[in-house]
Parts: sequence; C-alpha cells; structure tokens
Amino acid sequence: MTRPLPPSVELPRPPFWMRRPRVLEVSTPLVIAGALAAGAATLPFHESPGGGLLALLVSAAGVVLGYRVPLVGLALLAGAPLVADGLGADPIVQWQVSMFGAFLLALRGLSGLLTGLVIGAADFLALGSAAGGFGLANPIAYVAGASALAAAATGSAIRGQWQYWAALQGATHEAVAGRDAAVERSVAEERLRIARDLHDTLGHEIAVVGMHIGGAEVQLPAGADASRGHLEAARGSVKSLLAETQEILRVLRSDRDGDATSPAASHSGIPSLIEGFRAAGLDLEAQVGDLSRELPPQVSAAAYRITQEALTNAQRHGVGPVRLTVDLTGPAVQVDVVNAVGDPTEGGGRGLIGMRERASAAGGRLEVSADDGCFRVRALLPVAEGALR
Repeated sequence: MTRPLPPSVELPRPPFWMRRPRVLEVSTPLVIAGALAAGAATLPFHESPGGGLLALLVSAAGVVLGYRVPLVGLALLAGAPLVADGLGADPIVQWQVSMFGAFLLALRGLSGLLTGLVIGAADFLALGSAAGGFGLANPIAYVAGASALAAAATGSAIRGQWQYWAALQGATHEAVAGRDAAVERSVAEERLRIARDLHDTLGHEIAVVGMHIGGAEVQLPAGADASRGHLEAARGSVKSLLAETQEILRVLRSDRDGDATSPAASHSGIPSLIEGFRAAGLDLEAQVGDLSRELPPQVSAAAYRITQEALTNAQRHGVGPVRLTVDLTGPAVQVDVVNAVGDPTEGGGRGLIGMRERASAAGGRLEVSADDGCFRVRALLPVAEGALR
C-alpha cells in the first residue's frame, strides 16, 4: 500500500495540458473514427469506391489491432494508403488515418522512430504516386511523409513527458517516505534506549529497596511477628520483581549495546566521554562543573546521552573546534555544545530528534540554533519537578 504524504508536502505537478494523460488516448480514436466516417460517406463519388472501401477497412483494422498487436497495426496502417493507390482510389483519407494512427501508436509505447519511418515512407509512396510521380517537384509526397514523422515524434515526446513526470513524482514520494521512515526509526531507537536506561535505573532502585526491607526485618523486636510477615512478603515480591526486571533487561538489550549487565548511562561518565572524543581527534574545549551532585536517574542518563549525541553530531558534521559546557549548579542541568557549521546538506537531523525525545522524557527541553556560522545545541533538564516552569 502506498503511504500517503504529509499535507505539507506537494508532489511536482506537470503542465496543465499534461495532467490528463488519458484524454489524448481517448480523443485520437474519435478523430480517426470521424475521418473514416467522412471517407465512407464520400465513397460513391470516387472513381473506385470498392478499392476505397477496402482501404478504409484496412485502416480501421490497423487502428483496432494496434491496441493488441502494435506491429500488426503499424503494418496495416502503413499498407492502407498503398492499397488505396493500387486499387485506383484516392489515398487522402488513408493518409490522414495513418498519420493519427502513427501518433496513437507512439503515444501508447511503440518506437516513434520506427512508426514514423514506416508510415512516413508508405504515405510518401502512396501520395506521391497518386499525385503523378515522385521527385523534388512533387511536394505532396514530402508533406505526407513529413507529417507522419512529425505525428509519431509528437506522440513519442508526449509519452516521454508523461513518463518523466511520473518518475519525478515517484522519486519525490519515495524520498519523503524514506525520510519519514528514517525519522520514525530514529525516534523508536532513541525511545528504546531511554527505556533501557530507565530500566537499568529501576533495577538498581528495586535492589536497594530489597536491601532496606531486609535491614528493617532484622531490626524488628521480638513479638512483631505480623510486621515480620508483611516484610517477608514484601521482600519476596521485590525479589520476584527484580528477577522479572533482569529478564526484561536481557530482552531489551542487544549484542550491539554491549554487556547486558553494564550500568545505565550517568552524568558521572561525561569526563570519560570527553576523553574518548579527544582521543578520536576532536578538538574539544570542555567546561564541566562538579559532577558529584546527585541527579534523578533519568536526568542523569539524559545529560550523558545528549552530550554524547551532540558531540557525535559535531564531530561528523561540524568543522573546527567544539565547545562543551555542562553546568549542574542551578535548578536545571544545562548542556551546551557549540561548533562551527559544516556542510548543511549532510545528516538528516535524526540525532536532533533523538535528543529532543531524550530531553522531553526527562521533563526538560532542547534548543537548537544556528547563528553567525555557529551551530548550538542547548539542553535544559530539571533537577526537581517543576524546575523549568
């Protein structure tokens, strides 16, 4: 099923006279039918009505068979003027029919060069003979041959234009659909990674809760059997939940993510991240505040991931040095990455979409700007609920 385009995207439109490709395929046979009817009506006034009738039938058969077997239709259309001339009839109607037939055959896909040459040569011979001989002094023959060539060339050119516009619209549709699919895939991947980080954090917190329950159970005085029973049941539920969480963790993680037991991303890993980028050759100027401050797990993971993705984008698509600032002193964690703008045609913006998803999931926001040749990514992540309101 063809995926519909967004309302904001318009397919390239051909000129108005080419927006109804079926019109010419329908109207041309009607013109041919009118020429055949006029020719049949004038048969009684011809010197050889029988020969004219036979030639008209050959022309009609060529038009009809041209839809099924184009080469047979071509042969009949080319032969009709010769039949009329050979039987002593005026081939003028057959010439007109063959000319429109050449246009129709080329329009429907038969080679325009082949169609024009075959029908043009037949019309040249038939009209030239009927006019009393050949040669430069006989312009009728040349007009007949040239008109057939022009009709076939016109039909072929119009068909080529139809194909061009259809291909252009198809390429546009595929490009937009491919872009949207890539963006959706990027969003899905980032949301899955957010789920993995959150899952790791939950697993750790559940384990801590289990430890506290165990400590509380040990500290209970004698005779608190009811409380001890409740704590034991809670500890069992926590153990079961922790086991299920670890099982989900193994499902969520894939081999490319590394060790399934590796810790969740944390802002404390930003210094190691910086050193890794510097070792990879990135000219990075970093100003990082005190990372010992405790942050909500999701904010901590978001700060690390946004820093990682912003530096990756700067390395891939930017030029010159990169300036990184990580500030944890205020009510919100602030991550700033500034670099000189590289080739604006590179990249599809999927990294920015992922960072927006990450910031939004942590309750923050992402700001992107490009001014005076510098590209800036700024993330604000709340340390406490409502810090950014």
